[in-house]
Formats: sequence, C-alpha cells, structure tokens
Amino acid sequence: MDISEAAKELFVEFPEWTEFVSWEAADDGTRYLVIQVPAPPMADVEHGLHIDTSNNEVTVGFDFYHSHFDDFIGDGEHFGTKAALEFIRQIVSERVAIVSWWSGETWKGSTQVEAGAAASIPSWSAASDIDRVRVRSWQGALNYDGGA
Repeated sequence: MDISEAAKELFVEFPEWTEFVSWEAADDGTRYLVIQVPAPPMADVEHGLHIDTSNNEVTVGFDFYHSHFDDFIGDGEHFGTKAALEFIRQIVSERVAIVSWWSGETWKGSTQVEAGAAASIPSWSAASDIDRVRVRSWQGALNYDGGA
C-alpha cells in the first residue's frame, strides 16, 4: 500500500480528520502530507496525534513518542503504511499507551506499551536517572503519573 492509498484509507476510517491536513515542503522541494489531530482533553498530552509522510515513510507520533514506518517495518501481518495505520488504530482504541520517563522536568525517553502492560525502566537508562513515569492514552483511561 503506498502512502496516498494509506491516506485514503485513513480518511475513510476517520473522515473528520481531513480538517487537520496540511502540506509541507522538504528542503528538496518535495511536498508531504501532515496531519495534526488534537487529542481529546482527557488524554492530557503535550502533543496530539501527528502523522506525516516525509522521507518516503509514515511517521506517527503521540505525546512524547513517535515511530517511523517504511516498507521494512511491520509486525508480520502489517508492513509499511499498513503498519502505520494499525498503530494509529491501536492508539485511538487505547490498545497501546505511550510511556515516557523523566528526570525532573527533563524527558529521558519513551516507548509504546500494550494496554495493561507494565512499563519498566528501559535498559538504555540507569534507574537512578529516572524519577518519574508518565503514561498517556488517547481517551485517558490508561493515564498514570508516578514515581519510577
């Protein structure tokens, strides 16, 4: 599925999101699609759902996390843009949440976790560097703020 087909499929599923579309230009003049969907207030996030098609891939971001999807990224069933669409569905249906780790007000990193899964401190950071964990989901049902 190419990027334009994926956008069409996205707007069939979420037609109200067409009002959040804009086009931007890369340094080389190539135009790409950007969709900035505001999150529901109960999500309590810094950044709503961000989707863009720059660099011949789809990037999907929510709160302090983002992931890149190209033809080689997938889960065995969904690859490339299909994987991006599935990830978007997982976010808005609250099948995944975004976990971010903090030291005071400094963001240290983030990842996605399945709903209900524990969020352990990542191996790339020392536990002493993290003093706060923040979990955010689309409708806020999985939200959590607490110590590491």
